[in-house]
Amino acid sequence: MSEEDPDRRKFLKLATCGLGGVVGIATAAPAISLVLAPASRQTVTTSKDPIDLGDVGIAQSWTQWRKVDVIAPEVRDGWTTARNIVLGAAYVRAAKQGFEALSGVCPHLGCAVGWEAGSFLCPCHDSKFADDGARKTGPSQRGLDPLPIEVKDGRLRLTWVRYKLDTATREPA
Repeated sequence: MSEEDPDRRKFLKLATCGLGGVVGIATAAPAISLVLAPASRQTVTTSKDPIDLGDVGIAQSWTQWRKVDVIAPEVRDGWTTARNIVLGAAYVRAAKQGFEALSGVCPHLGCAVGWEAGSFLCPCHDSKFADDGARKTGPSQRGLDPLPIEVKDGRLRLTWVRYKLDTATREPA
């Protein structure tokens, strides 16, 4: 045996381990990517365009809060497209300057909020909100979330926004 044999064996061991490692990584990378990819991107999407609520002439008579279903014309996920999906509800009323809109979702844990006797009430954990949506009592850390609303071409248009739940600050989810 020559002196080079131990170096050659050492090289072959390292080369075999290296090649095995490369093959292992090449096989594991797609599997890891498959598992982690959905966590880093939005998988269900809706249009960011305002949703048509109807004719402004009719809506001008809404001097009290009126519950309106917010229906997305189209919702897409990785496999399908669904049409006319109810995203939630909003409360809309005519104000002195245009219109006001509040989300019908409780900012505490996302329950549906009802309008009763001059105030908003969340039946899940008994949060109460004033006529303007401000927090009165209960575990909710903030008032009801205002929603952008506009009049365009004689139509009332509402932009649906989901906010993070159970926080004192209003941040879109």
